Parts: sequence; structure tokens; C-alpha cells
Amino acid sequence: MTDGTSDQGEHPAHVLLVSLLSPEKVRLGLAVALAPLAALADLLPYAILSYSVGAVVSGTASPDDLVGIAGLVGAALVLKYLLYSLAYYFSHVAAFRLLADIRQTLVRRLAAAPMNWLHRHSSGHLKKIVVQDVERLEQFIAHHTVECLAAISSPLFVALVLAWIDWRLAAAALVTVPLAALAQAALMRGLGPRIDAYNRAIGDLNGAAVEYVRNAPVMKAFGLNAHSFRRMSDLLARYHDLITAMTRQTVPGWSVFMVLLGANLVFLLPVSLWLVRQGTISPAETILALTLGSVMLKPLFKVAHFSSEIREIAAGLRRIAPLLAFAPSQDSGPRETPPTLRLSFRHVSFAYESRPILKDVSFTLEAGTVTALVGPSGAGKSTIAHLIGGLAAPSSGDILVNGTSLSALDEAERSAWITVAAQDAFLFRGTLLENVRLGRPDATDDDGHRAARIAQVADFVATLSDGFATMVGEQGARLSGGERQRIAIARALLTDAPLLVLDEATAFADSRTERRFYQSLREAYPAKTLLIIAHRLSSIERADQILVLKDGGMVDCGRHADLIARCPLYRALWQRQFDSETWTIRPGATANAALS
Repeated sequence: MTDGTSDQGEHPAHVLLVSLLSPEKVRLGLAVALAPLAALADLLPYAILSYSVGAVVSGTASPDDLVGIAGLVGAALVLKYLLYSLAYYFSHVAAFRLLADIRQTLVRRLAAAPMNWLHRHSSGHLKKIVVQDVERLEQFIAHHTVECLAAISSPLFVALVLAWIDWRLAAAALVTVPLAALAQAALMRGLGPRIDAYNRAIGDLNGAAVEYVRNAPVMKAFGLNAHSFRRMSDLLARYHDLITAMTRQTVPGWSVFMVLLGANLVFLLPVSLWLVRQGTISPAETILALTLGSVMLKPLFKVAHFSSEIREIAAGLRRIAPLLAFAPSQDSGPRETPPTLRLSFRHVSFAYESRPILKDVSFTLEAGTVTALVGPSGAGKSTIAHLIGGLAAPSSGDILVNGTSLSALDEAERSAWITVAAQDAFLFRGTLLENVRLGRPDATDDDGHRAARIAQVADFVATLSDGFATMVGEQGARLSGGERQRIAIARALLTDAPLLVLDEATAFADSRTERRFYQSLREAYPAKTLLIIAHRLSSIERADQILVLKDGGMVDCGRHADLIARCPLYRALWQRQFDSETWTIRPGATANAALS
């Protein structure tokens, strides 16, 4: 199992682009072939009009000739329209077919992506990849393939015509091109790092925007606005500073580039007049040279604009590449899900950004047993759940499941063998039953109802007019925290994995509901291996073993009675919970009053 980080940058952006475009190479080939022909047709009216003006000036044109010339101009315009229409038709059809295929592929790769890779990337970053980076490809495929090729072809055709008339005309028309390119390159030097910073800022801003929108009800409840959301405010300020700096750098360079490209007439006009006076070219050729030469470099504006956009397209391709690298393993069929599961930590250590979280932790969860994990806040309990669930990988040591390293399992096997139900339960827009069946869409209604009963969902579902068909809002906004947690637990139970990790999954439930849940769970799944991270020690008093964690290290391990007798930390945690449960806000009341 890989996190995909090594795949980034493994293939250059242009290689990946060619690979992505290959399914539509026939349509794109037709668009590319038609674009130069359309550019050539675009020049025909200028040539016809130039010669018609020359004929009129020389007095050799008759009225009938002028009517024929008008017809030729009209035919050239129709030809240009047809060629451009066909080129854009093929490029747009190819673009939208490719976009649909790429987005479907990315969504499938997201399902195959390792949990730890997904955990490291915000929803805003992933949205940027699937939506914005792919959308930028649409502009390239549908428009730039035709427009840029036509923009490059048109000056080449004009240069060939001018060179055919007289090579000095072509030289005069092109003399400003290298000057414009050098000026733009000099003024825009060092823009690449700023574009990379801009793309990172957009990803961070997307993530903050999603977070802000999701928490808008909370912000409104406290009378806050976007300025009060410090992260959003800081990211907007950073985005503003980046845009300001990029604008100050690019506008002068772009302005100089445009002026120099449009200045070729300064050289072309005197050369043309000199050649006429020398008798080298005719007046009609002079008009043609000035007409074509004055517009020949304008299409290069599109090429210059595309050259700045290509950096963003390449950056988007580099972000897409790691996601495309994730694919289900095809080496062998999936291992059969075992009926019971034994899990062992072997000298596991974990550090986050060089800060140690777990230090040489070893323990074993025997198959079919209940293990509780306790410790003060920051001890590393949730980190252990993340390691088991695949949200992170150990810095050293190994995690074994039935003798197989957890890292050797692919995502499908890991999710079939191990299920983690966390405190933060995410529900999707849909019915209650659809949310329960998320992990097993093929489960029957009876299976879903059974899991819901064990998770103590049936009590509050019975009070709903539509029962399990009740629609819940986005993130389960219509349910309480305890109700969302119970739905998430039912979802985890329905997957029927042999190992279930409950990471503060019953934190919002009252003690009575929590006790009923654990009792029903053991009765319904006696062979299931359980790891419980609970804030109420009374709920795990009867666990087969209790692991005591402090500062990322294992302090002790044993049953409740033994730990009360020999482990000062566990005894202090137990007493602290007792004191908190007997505490009262009424003046004069004492903890001992609860004992009477």
C-alpha cells in the first residue's frame, strides 16, 4: 500500500498530458489539421482586397471585376467559417468527452487512494484537483489547441508571402518579435515560484471556504462574520498580496510585449516604400505587404497568453498525477476476510512533523476480546486509532493483523477487515437508512435495521414520522451529536468487519444508552475484536484488558481490578471521573452527597 507521494513528479507534465489526450487523438488530430487551413482562409480576404485596391489604383479593374472580387471575399469568409466551425466542433467534442472520462477516473482513484493520503489533503485541495484543474484542461483542449495553432500558423503564412514578394519585407515584419520575446522574458523572470505559491494559496483558500460554509450556522449563532474567521481572513490577505505582486510584475512585461509586437509597421512601412521607389515591388504588392504585415503578429498575443496559462496547466497536471497513480492492486485476488482477527503493535513509534506522538508501543488485541485504551488528553489514543484505520503509517515498528503486516493490505482488504467509528461522525444528504448502508450498499433493509437496533438508533427513529426514510440534511444537521454518532456506529457494524475500533464513538451518548449499546454489541457479535477508546471508564470496566497510555508510551496493561490496585495513573483517572460525575453546581453541595 502506497501513499502516492513518490509518484508525484515521476512523469513530466507533457507526458501525462499526452496520455490523457490519447483516447481522443482522432478528433484532436482533425482539429489540429483544420486549424492551419482556417488560419490560411483567414488571410485570403486581405490578399483579395489588396489586389483589388491595386487594380483600382492602376485603373485596370472593371466594375464586373469588382463584383467578382466581392464574391471571392464572401467565399473566403464562408470557407473560414466552415473550417473554424469544424475545428472547434472536433476540439470541443473531444474536450468534453475527455473531461467526463478524467473526472470519472479521478473519482474512482479517490476511492482507491490510501486513507493517510486523503487525511493529509483538505477537501478544498481535492476539490481544486477534480474541478478546477480538470476545468483548466477543458480550456486547453477545446480552445487552445485550435487557437494557438492558428495563431502560430497565421504569422508563418504571412512571412512566407512577404518572403515570396521580397525577403527584406519578411525581415522587417519580423524584426520586433525577438525584441518582444526578450523584453517579456526579462520582465517576467522569477514568475514561476509565485505561480506555485498562487496555486497553493488557491488550494488553501478553497479549503477555508469549504470550512467556513460548513460552519456558517455556528458563526451566525455567535454573531461572527468572515472577518472573525481568522484563517479565512489571513488566507484572503495572502491571496490579495500574491495577486498584487504578480500583477505588478506581469503588467509591465505584458505591456512592453504588446507594444513591440504592434511596432513592426515602423520598420515595414519605410522598407516597403523604399522597395517601391527602387522598382523592386509593385504598388499592389506594397499594399498587400502593408495590409498583411500590420496584422501578422497580433495572433501571437494569444500564444503569449497561453504561455502564461501553460504553467498553471502543468501545475494542475502535477497535482492530478499522484491521484491517477492510485489504482486497486491487480496482482492477486483479495484475501478472504477472516472470521476473527488478532492485531498486534510491535514496537510502533509515530512522529508528526518531527514531534514524537507514540514511542515504542507494543500490545496485542486477541481475537474476540474487548480491549479498552485509556489515558489523559494528548496521550496518543486517537493516533493509535488512526494507525489502525490507515489514516497514518508508523514511523517505525509494525502493525500485524493475523500475522500479516497492515501495510501489506490494500484499501479494500483493510476496510473489510477493520472498521473505525470515530467521535466526529460525517453523514451525507439522504435518508437515515442510506447513511447506515453506506459501507454495504447491497445490505438488505433487515440488515440495516438490525445494525441500527444494536447501535441504539431505533429509539429515536421511532419518534420520526418517516422512520428510517427520514431525510437528514448535509452533515446530518437535523440530528443531535449523539444521534449522528449512533448512525455512524450502525454504519460501522453493518460492514461486519472482524475488528471494530470505537474512538470516542459514544462520547455524546448518555451513560444508560452507552451501557445498553455495549451489552447489545457483545451479545450480537461475540467473535468481534473490539478496541474501545472511551472517556467514561465505567463503560469499559469489564473489558478483557485495559491499556493505559501516557505521553505516547504504554504505562500498564491489565484488568480493571488489577490496575486499580497497582497503577497510580489509572487509579487517578478513575477517581477523577468519579469526582466529575458527583460534582454539582449547587452551592454547599459536596461530592459525598452523591453517595448517600
